[in-house]
Amino acid sequence: MIQLVECEGAPRDLGLDQGTQCRTVLNAAYRRQSRWQRARLRLRAGSDACQQARLEIRRFYPHQAEMIDAMARASRVPVPWLIAILIGQLRPVPRAEALVLAAARAMTDCGGLLARALPGGVIVRRSRPENGFRSIELTQPWRVDPLAGVNEAGLAVACVSSFGEIAQSRHAAPAALLAHDCLRRFDSLDGAIDWLMARPSGGKSTFVLADLSGEIAGVSIDGDDRRVFRPADDLFVHTGGHARQAEIEKGLREASPLVASDLGRFIGMPLVVIEPSRQSIGLLNGWSTGKADRWFEV
Repeated sequence: MIQLVECEGAPRDLGLDQGTQCRTVLNAAYRRQSRWQRARLRLRAGSDACQQARLEIRRFYPHQAEMIDAMARASRVPVPWLIAILIGQLRPVPRAEALVLAAARAMTDCGGLLARALPGGVIVRRSRPENGFRSIELTQPWRVDPLAGVNEAGLAVACVSSFGEIAQSRHAAPAALLAHDCLRRFDSLDGAIDWLMARPSGGKSTFVLADLSGEIAGVSIDGDDRRVFRPADDLFVHTGGHARQAEIEKGLREASPLVASDLGRFIGMPLVVIEPSRQSIGLLNGWSTGKADRWFEV
Protein backbone atom coordinates (compact mmCIF):
# COMPACT_ATOMS: atom_id res chain seq x y z
CA MET A 1 0.00 0.00 0.00
CA ILE A 2 1.38 3.40 -1.01
CA GLN A 3 1.44 5.85 1.91
CA LEU A 4 -0.42 9.15 1.45
CA VAL A 5 1.33 11.99 3.27
CA GLU A 6 -0.57 15.22 3.99
CA CYS A 7 1.59 18.36 4.20
CA GLU A 8 0.33 21.87 4.85
CA GLY A 9 1.64 25.33 5.70
CA ALA A 10 4.95 27.15 5.38
CA PRO A 11 7.98 25.30 3.96
CA ARG A 12 9.11 24.40 7.48
CA ASP A 13 5.67 22.93 8.22
CA LEU A 14 5.68 20.92 4.99
CA GLY A 15 9.02 19.39 5.97
CA LEU A 16 7.90 18.70 9.53
CA ASP A 17 4.75 16.98 8.28
CA GLN A 18 6.64 14.74 5.87
CA GLY A 19 9.40 13.94 8.38
CA THR A 20 6.90 13.08 11.11
CA GLN A 21 4.70 10.87 8.93
CA CYS A 22 7.69 9.12 7.32
CA ARG A 23 9.89 8.89 10.43
CA THR A 24 9.85 5.08 10.64
CA VAL A 25 10.76 4.62 6.97
CA LEU A 26 13.44 7.31 7.09
CA ASN A 27 15.07 5.87 10.20
CA ALA A 28 15.08 2.37 8.74
CA ALA A 29 16.67 3.60 5.51
CA TYR A 30 19.27 5.60 7.41
CA ARG A 31 20.18 2.62 9.62
CA ARG A 32 20.90 0.58 6.51
CA GLN A 33 23.97 2.76 5.95
CA SER A 34 27.21 1.41 7.37
CA ARG A 35 28.39 2.63 10.78
CA TRP A 36 31.25 4.43 9.07
CA GLN A 37 28.86 6.27 6.73
CA ARG A 38 26.56 7.24 9.58
CA ALA A 39 29.43 8.50 11.70
CA ARG A 40 30.79 10.54 8.81
CA LEU A 41 27.39 12.07 8.10
CA ARG A 42 26.75 12.97 11.73
CA LEU A 43 30.22 14.28 12.56
CA ARG A 44 30.88 16.09 9.27
CA ALA A 45 28.76 17.71 6.59
CA GLY A 46 29.33 14.82 4.19
CA SER A 47 31.44 14.96 1.04
CA ASP A 48 32.68 18.18 -0.56
CA ALA A 49 29.98 17.84 -3.25
CA CYS A 50 27.36 17.41 -0.54
CA GLN A 51 28.54 20.52 1.30
CA GLN A 52 28.55 22.58 -1.88
CA ALA A 53 25.07 21.38 -2.83
CA ARG A 54 23.75 22.24 0.63
CA LEU A 55 25.12 25.77 0.41
CA GLU A 56 23.60 26.34 -3.04
CA ILE A 57 20.23 24.89 -2.03
CA ARG A 58 20.09 27.37 0.83
CA ARG A 59 21.03 30.21 -1.53
CA PHE A 60 18.90 29.43 -4.60
CA TYR A 61 16.16 27.16 -3.18
CA PRO A 62 15.33 28.50 0.28
CA HIS A 63 11.90 26.84 0.42
CA GLN A 64 13.37 23.41 -0.29
CA ALA A 65 16.23 24.06 2.16
CA GLU A 66 13.71 24.80 4.93
CA MET A 67 11.79 21.65 4.07
CA ILE A 68 14.94 19.50 4.19
CA ASP A 69 16.05 20.94 7.55
CA ALA A 70 12.61 20.45 9.09
CA MET A 71 12.24 16.93 7.66
CA ALA A 72 15.61 15.93 9.12
CA ARG A 73 14.68 17.37 12.51
CA ALA A 74 11.28 15.68 12.62
CA SER A 75 12.59 12.27 11.55
CA ARG A 76 15.89 12.48 13.49
CA VAL A 77 18.17 11.85 10.52
CA PRO A 78 21.10 14.10 9.50
CA VAL A 79 20.61 16.72 6.80
CA PRO A 80 23.77 15.63 4.92
CA TRP A 81 22.24 12.18 4.45
CA LEU A 82 19.19 13.70 2.73
CA ILE A 83 21.44 15.91 0.58
CA ALA A 84 23.62 12.93 -0.40
CA ILE A 85 20.52 11.09 -1.64
CA LEU A 86 19.30 14.16 -3.49
CA ILE A 87 22.54 14.52 -5.48
CA GLY A 88 22.76 10.79 -6.16
CA GLN A 89 25.64 9.81 -3.86
CA LEU A 90 23.46 7.38 -1.89
CA ARG A 91 20.66 5.10 -3.12
CA PRO A 92 18.18 3.88 -0.47
CA VAL A 93 16.41 1.75 -3.12
CA PRO A 94 17.38 0.60 -6.64
CA ARG A 95 16.97 3.34 -9.20
CA ALA A 96 14.07 3.15 -11.65
CA GLU A 97 14.54 3.24 -15.38
CA ALA A 98 14.88 6.76 -16.79
CA LEU A 99 11.59 6.82 -18.69
CA VAL A 100 9.40 9.90 -18.95
CA LEU A 101 6.82 10.80 -21.59
CA ALA A 102 4.15 13.32 -22.54
CA ALA A 103 1.20 13.00 -24.92
CA ALA A 104 -0.73 16.10 -26.02
CA ARG A 105 -4.51 16.53 -26.21
CA ALA A 106 -4.54 15.52 -29.89
CA MET A 107 -3.32 12.03 -28.94
CA THR A 108 -5.51 11.41 -25.90
CA ASP A 109 -9.13 11.36 -24.86
CA CYS A 110 -8.47 13.26 -21.62
CA GLY A 111 -6.72 16.51 -22.53
CA GLY A 112 -3.15 15.25 -22.31
CA LEU A 113 -1.13 12.72 -20.31
CA LEU A 114 2.24 12.60 -18.60
CA ALA A 115 3.97 9.52 -17.21
CA ARG A 116 7.26 8.40 -15.73
CA ALA A 117 8.73 5.11 -14.51
CA LEU A 118 7.60 4.22 -11.00
CA PRO A 119 10.63 3.85 -8.67
CA GLY A 120 10.71 1.87 -5.45
CA GLY A 121 9.87 3.18 -2.02
CA VAL A 122 7.48 5.88 -3.22
CA ILE A 123 4.89 7.88 -1.32
CA VAL A 124 2.13 10.18 -2.53
CA ARG A 125 2.29 13.66 -1.03
CA ARG A 126 -0.63 16.06 -0.96
CA SER A 127 0.86 19.54 -0.51
CA ARG A 128 -1.03 22.60 0.61
CA PRO A 129 1.65 25.31 0.79
CA GLU A 130 1.02 28.54 2.64
CA ASN A 131 1.83 30.53 -0.51
CA GLY A 132 1.31 28.74 -3.80
CA PHE A 133 -0.82 26.20 -5.59
CA ARG A 134 -1.92 22.99 -3.92
CA SER A 135 -0.66 19.81 -5.58
CA ILE A 136 -0.65 16.03 -5.51
CA GLU A 137 2.80 14.53 -6.04
CA LEU A 138 4.74 11.30 -6.28
CA THR A 139 7.98 11.40 -4.31
CA GLN A 140 9.98 9.31 -1.82
CA PRO A 141 10.13 9.72 1.97
CA TRP A 142 13.67 11.15 1.84
CA ARG A 143 13.02 13.63 -1.01
CA VAL A 144 11.51 17.11 -1.09
CA ASP A 145 11.48 17.23 -4.91
CA PRO A 146 8.46 15.69 -6.68
CA LEU A 147 9.20 12.91 -9.15
CA ALA A 148 5.86 13.73 -10.77
CA GLY A 149 2.78 15.73 -9.87
CA VAL A 150 0.01 18.11 -10.83
CA ASN A 151 -1.26 21.24 -9.13
CA GLU A 152 -4.78 22.61 -8.65
CA ALA A 153 -4.37 24.86 -11.73
CA GLY A 154 -3.78 21.81 -13.94
CA LEU A 155 -0.04 22.23 -14.51
CA ALA A 156 1.63 18.81 -14.49
CA VAL A 157 5.32 17.92 -14.39
CA ALA A 158 7.35 14.72 -14.37
CA CYS A 159 11.12 14.49 -14.07
CA VAL A 160 13.89 11.91 -14.37
CA SER A 161 17.52 12.61 -13.46
CA SER A 162 20.92 11.17 -14.22
CA PHE A 163 23.63 11.36 -11.59
CA GLY A 164 27.39 11.49 -11.36
CA GLU A 165 27.83 14.67 -13.40
CA ILE A 166 27.01 17.39 -10.88
CA ALA A 167 30.70 18.04 -10.15
CA GLN A 168 31.18 18.97 -13.82
CA SER A 169 28.46 21.63 -13.66
CA ARG A 170 28.89 25.25 -12.62
CA HIS A 171 26.24 24.73 -9.92
CA ALA A 172 25.84 21.90 -7.42
CA ALA A 173 22.17 22.25 -6.47
CA PRO A 174 20.38 19.50 -8.46
CA ALA A 175 17.96 20.56 -11.19
CA ALA A 176 15.34 18.11 -9.88
CA LEU A 177 14.46 20.67 -7.18
CA LEU A 178 12.89 22.83 -9.89
CA ALA A 179 9.90 20.48 -10.14
CA HIS A 180 8.77 21.70 -6.71
CA ASP A 181 8.88 25.33 -7.87
CA CYS A 182 6.94 24.57 -11.05
CA LEU A 183 4.02 23.05 -9.14
CA ARG A 184 3.97 25.71 -6.44
CA ARG A 185 4.34 28.77 -8.67
CA PHE A 186 2.81 28.26 -12.12
CA ASP A 187 -0.50 27.53 -13.80
CA SER A 188 0.70 27.14 -17.42
CA LEU A 189 3.59 25.89 -19.51
CA ASP A 190 5.24 29.18 -20.40
CA GLY A 191 5.94 30.34 -16.86
CA ALA A 192 7.26 26.95 -15.81
CA ILE A 193 9.50 26.67 -18.88
CA ASP A 194 10.97 30.14 -18.30
CA TRP A 195 11.73 29.14 -14.70
CA LEU A 196 13.37 25.86 -15.73
CA MET A 197 15.51 27.65 -18.29
CA ALA A 198 16.73 30.39 -15.95
CA ARG A 199 17.25 29.02 -12.43
CA PRO A 200 20.78 27.99 -11.31
CA SER A 201 21.16 24.22 -11.04
CA GLY A 202 23.50 21.38 -11.87
CA GLY A 203 23.37 17.78 -12.92
CA LYS A 204 21.31 16.25 -15.68
CA SER A 205 17.50 16.12 -15.68
CA THR A 206 14.70 15.83 -18.22
CA PHE A 207 11.31 17.38 -17.46
CA VAL A 208 8.03 16.93 -19.29
CA LEU A 209 5.14 19.31 -18.71
CA ALA A 210 1.49 19.69 -19.63
CA ASP A 211 -1.32 22.05 -18.68
CA LEU A 212 -5.07 22.40 -19.06
CA SER A 213 -4.74 23.59 -22.65
CA GLY A 214 -3.65 20.07 -23.60
CA GLU A 215 -0.25 21.28 -24.81
CA ILE A 216 2.97 19.55 -23.81
CA ALA A 217 6.65 20.48 -23.70
CA GLY A 218 9.94 19.03 -22.54
CA VAL A 219 12.97 20.70 -21.00
CA SER A 220 16.39 19.06 -20.95
CA ILE A 221 18.94 20.33 -18.41
CA ASP A 222 22.54 19.18 -18.66
CA GLY A 223 24.57 21.46 -16.40
CA ASP A 224 24.41 24.90 -17.98
CA ASP A 225 22.98 23.56 -21.25
CA ARG A 226 19.18 24.03 -21.40
CA ARG A 227 16.92 22.98 -24.26
CA VAL A 228 13.16 23.20 -24.79
CA PHE A 229 11.29 20.61 -26.83
CA ARG A 230 7.80 21.19 -28.21
CA PRO A 231 7.10 18.01 -30.21
CA ALA A 232 5.33 18.64 -33.51
CA ASP A 233 3.78 15.16 -33.49
CA ASP A 234 2.19 15.59 -30.01
CA LEU A 235 4.32 12.89 -28.36
CA PHE A 236 7.58 13.15 -26.41
CA VAL A 237 9.32 10.03 -25.09
CA HIS A 238 12.64 9.95 -23.23
CA THR A 239 14.05 6.62 -22.05
CA GLY A 240 17.68 7.48 -21.43
CA GLY A 241 18.80 5.12 -24.19
CA HIS A 242 16.45 2.21 -23.48
CA ALA A 243 16.73 -0.51 -26.12
CA ARG A 244 12.95 -0.46 -26.69
CA GLN A 245 12.53 3.31 -27.17
CA ALA A 246 11.65 3.07 -30.89
CA GLU A 247 9.24 0.21 -30.19
CA ILE A 248 7.58 2.12 -27.33
CA GLU A 249 7.13 5.26 -29.45
CA LYS A 250 5.68 3.27 -32.35
CA GLY A 251 3.21 1.47 -30.10
CA LEU A 252 2.03 4.66 -28.44
CA ARG A 253 1.49 6.45 -31.76
CA GLU A 254 -0.49 3.53 -33.17
CA ALA A 255 -2.65 3.41 -30.04
CA SER A 256 -3.97 6.98 -30.45
CA PRO A 257 -6.19 8.08 -28.76
CA LEU A 258 -4.22 7.09 -25.67
CA VAL A 259 -5.68 6.35 -22.27
CA ALA A 260 -3.77 5.68 -19.07
CA SER A 261 -4.12 1.90 -19.38
CA ASP A 262 -2.45 1.95 -22.81
CA LEU A 263 0.71 3.41 -21.34
CA GLY A 264 1.35 0.42 -19.12
CA ARG A 265 0.42 -2.05 -21.84
CA PHE A 266 2.83 -0.65 -24.42
CA ILE A 267 5.67 0.36 -22.10
CA GLY A 268 5.69 -2.77 -19.97
CA MET A 269 6.80 -1.32 -16.63
CA PRO A 270 5.14 0.18 -13.54
CA LEU A 271 4.29 3.85 -14.07
CA VAL A 272 2.85 6.93 -12.46
CA VAL A 273 0.38 8.60 -14.83
CA ILE A 274 -0.68 12.26 -14.54
CA GLU A 275 -3.89 13.71 -16.00
CA PRO A 276 -3.89 17.54 -15.88
CA SER A 277 -7.59 17.75 -16.73
CA ARG A 278 -8.48 15.74 -13.60
CA GLN A 279 -5.72 17.25 -11.43
CA SER A 280 -4.86 13.68 -10.44
CA ILE A 281 -2.14 11.03 -10.56
CA GLY A 282 -2.57 7.28 -10.93
CA LEU A 283 -0.20 4.48 -9.96
CA LEU A 284 -0.02 1.83 -12.64
CA ASN A 285 1.68 -0.91 -10.60
CA GLY A 286 -0.30 -3.69 -12.23
CA TRP A 287 0.62 -2.63 -15.76
CA SER A 288 -0.10 -6.07 -17.22
CA THR A 289 -3.80 -5.65 -16.32
CA GLY A 290 -3.98 -2.15 -17.78
CA LYS A 291 -5.64 -0.70 -14.66
CA ALA A 292 -4.40 1.97 -12.31
CA ASP A 293 -4.12 0.61 -8.77
CA ARG A 294 -5.24 3.91 -7.27
CA TRP A 295 -5.92 7.51 -8.28
CA PHE A 296 -5.09 10.49 -6.07
CA GLU A 297 -6.58 13.95 -6.59
CA VAL A 298 -5.36 17.38 -5.51
